[in-house]
Amino acid sequence: LSYDGLNERVRVLDERKALIPCKRLFEYILLYKDGVMFQIEQATKQCSKITLTEPWDPLDIPQNATFEDQYSIGGPQEQITVQEWSDRKSARSYETWIGIYTIKDCYPVQETFTKNYSVILSTRFFDIQLGIKDPSVFIPPSTCQAAQPERMSEDCSW
Repeated sequence: LSYDGLNERVRVLDERKALIPCKRLFEYILLYKDGVMFQIEQATKQCSKITLTEPWDPLDIPQNATFEDQYSIGGPQEQITVQEWSDRKSARSYETWIGIYTIKDCYPVQETFTKNYSVILSTRFFDIQLGIKDPSVFIPPSTCQAAQPERMSEDCSW
């Protein structure tokens, strides 16, 4: 994951190491200020250009978040204190977002999104580095000049 909050852009690379029969792996470049997402098939560099319909959602604890808990993770002499936040409201029976962040410097540890009691996205953050070493990761490859307008399927076409 490459994240640029200032310029509202994100790059996600599918890094599943196991061989998954007949599944295609993709890179996604989301440019919120331009309102577009590029889906790039890793093997062929085939590209789709899709309109982003969701607004930019910064990687942070929202102002209206509900504090859930504070605890330490890790073991003896290697503990980090974290806080858990959610979008739970008193009138709602469950939350649709849970975020866990470190107390010191507010680094993300995990975010989970649910819908209809099912997890739809869970992200764990590790090996975080400040700054963007290579801003070119947010530039779509030249194959995206002739991008198709519809999303590609993860399933193989053969």
